[in-house]
Amino acid sequence: MLDQFKEHIAKQLPQLLQHKTIVTVSGGVDSMVLLHLFYQLKLDFAVAHCNFKLRGKESDLDEELVKNYCEKYKIPFFLNHFETEEYAAKEHISIQIAARELRYSWFKELCLEHQYNFIATAHHLDDQVETFMINFTRGTGINGLLGIPEQNENIIRPLLPFSRDEIQKYAVLNNVPWREDASNTTTKYLRNKIRHLIIPILKEENDQFLKSFQNTLNHLKQTQTLALTALDLFKKQCVEQKNDLIEIDLEKVNEFPNSEVLLNTFLLDFGFISHLEIQKIVQAETGKMLKNEKFSLLKNRQSLLIIENSEEKPLEICVNSVNDFGSLPFSMEIADVFSIETNPNKNSIFVDAELLKWPLIFRKFKEGDVFKPYGLNGFKKVSKFFKDEKLSIFEKKEKWLLVNNDEKIIWIVGMRADDRFKITSKTNKIYKLTLNQ
Repeated sequence: MLDQFKEHIAKQLPQLLQHKTIVTVSGGVDSMVLLHLFYQLKLDFAVAHCNFKLRGKESDLDEELVKNYCEKYKIPFFLNHFETEEYAAKEHISIQIAARELRYSWFKELCLEHQYNFIATAHHLDDQVETFMINFTRGTGINGLLGIPEQNENIIRPLLPFSRDEIQKYAVLNNVPWREDASNTTTKYLRNKIRHLIIPILKEENDQFLKSFQNTLNHLKQTQTLALTALDLFKKQCVEQKNDLIEIDLEKVNEFPNSEVLLNTFLLDFGFISHLEIQKIVQAETGKMLKNEKFSLLKNRQSLLIIENSEEKPLEICVNSVNDFGSLPFSMEIADVFSIETNPNKNSIFVDAELLKWPLIFRKFKEGDVFKPYGLNGFKKVSKFFKDEKLSIFEKKEKWLLVNNDEKIIWIVGMRADDRFKITSKTNKIYKLTLNQ
């Protein structure tokens, strides 16, 4: 097994040969074998052991075994004692979830504090089978059926290709010490029921069961690759990033086979998991919105818009002088008549400085706002202007107005100036306002 492990690391996980790793060791046979293999290959690693204080003296004996092993072979050793039951009660979670949260939080702290790159756990092929079946019974997609990934961020599972039997045989042949956790023998938990009651029957029916299972996983990975390729094409043709907005073109979506599946899959990354609610939005009139804790999904004509929810920005900012513009997303400077552009663009305007009444107000749109669009004779509601410009609800909320102290709108920033502040033959002093890109 050592040679197989060495070959597996070289081919699939070469990063472990070049970087520092925290090996998580409980004292059970799986993690003790992982520790032994890392030591045999002379990898750069340290050991982290958690004492969750859940099994009294047994927990202390686990700690003693791992600690003594590391001392014997001069392996860097980290230890932490957790009040697991107290934490679980405080957070209103199960003991299992509490232990998981505590250990992984600590492992990540160790990596940051001591500059370790990876965290190695002792999950193996039998764990993979159990996870597959747990997810299968609960209902899952292809990602759930693929079970435990070999690498997830900086967490690596080097023993996934090896079975529990292979690991135990290696431990016996190489005199690797370990301790049995009595809780692993009970059928109280679903995972243990699968381990002790179901998998033995499958192995009895097919003595190559684990090999067959690995083949199944390989087929699923190939299917996942095809699905991801289709999703990438979907993103390229149907999705566009527009500043803080993500726009999905529904007309282009409908050109795809399995369009509903692709749309649902894409929206999963933004926390929208209800296929029924997504379809309601797709079929709804403009303005219908679906929100979760982090994102909002808006139907806007023939598009869906996604925007990240954010804290409310201040509704009004007072600008007392030209110098105050330094903290705003646009600037003001004195200009001369020779620098005036014949046709001002949306990102810069020229105004008659003597018409400004300070302090100016930088604020969001309010219902009832009206202005006189540059170049036109009449007035127009800002809401009607936004509608004509085909702005979505999200975009309307993001637009800022620069307003005179007498409440006259000077500029819908980045869109249209007000005609009342334009330069005339009577203008003596000119300000140029520029939106910073």
